[in-house]
Amino acid sequence: MKTKWIIPLGILLLILPISGYAEFYKYETEDGRVYYVDDLTKIPPKYRNQLKIYKEKYDHLSETERIRMLEKERQKAEQAVLEEQRKRRALEKEKYLQSLKTKVVIQDNQILVPVRLGYNGKEIIIPLLLDTGASIIVLHKQFAEALNLVIEQKGLSRMASGKVIQSELAKVDYIKLGPFRMESVSVVVIKHQGPPVKFSGLLGMNFLRNVNYKIDYKNQVIHWIP
Repeated sequence: MKTKWIIPLGILLLILPISGYAEFYKYETEDGRVYYVDDLTKIPPKYRNQLKIYKEKYDHLSETERIRMLEKERQKAEQAVLEEQRKRRALEKEKYLQSLKTKVVIQDNQILVPVRLGYNGKEIIIPLLLDTGASIIVLHKQFAEALNLVIEQKGLSRMASGKVIQSELAKVDYIKLGPFRMESVSVVVIKHQGPPVKFSGLLGMNFLRNVNYKIDYKNQVIHWIP
């Protein structure tokens, strides 16, 4: 039984590479430039007759020169890593600065803000009217239904006009606006009455009191202040 295994293993050993070193090839062009490549196909055919092979890239150099070149490569690689880190930081900074600006729609002194609301794995983006007079976020019923919000209790709410209407209290998992995200936010759900409007509810003070912002009316942008 042992003999049967010795022969295949011996064959396997024979076909394994005997060296882990990569070969490098040197050639010189007509204008005197010297090149080192790690693939024969990278050498133009007319230069292959002068081919020189090196087991390591700098084998043709003296020990001092080889160390110098290896150090030069190390520094170059280190600089490449630092440059990549710098670019990544610059992109992250630009992304963050962009998050501090939110494009809004301003019409007739009404500021419509695009807000993300999430509940139970669903998310919608709707325009809410920025209203510092509303103590809580208000959603029109059709959008609460789109999120399948669970109503916690029913009651009455007083509108800015003084009118009292039927309302429902619910809670969304989160609200996201600009760089801010608030978890477990209470909302009042009402059935919109009257002529159609361009917003889906009110962005009230239970969100606004927690953030700082400045409105650029000319460019219709909110600048968020961290």
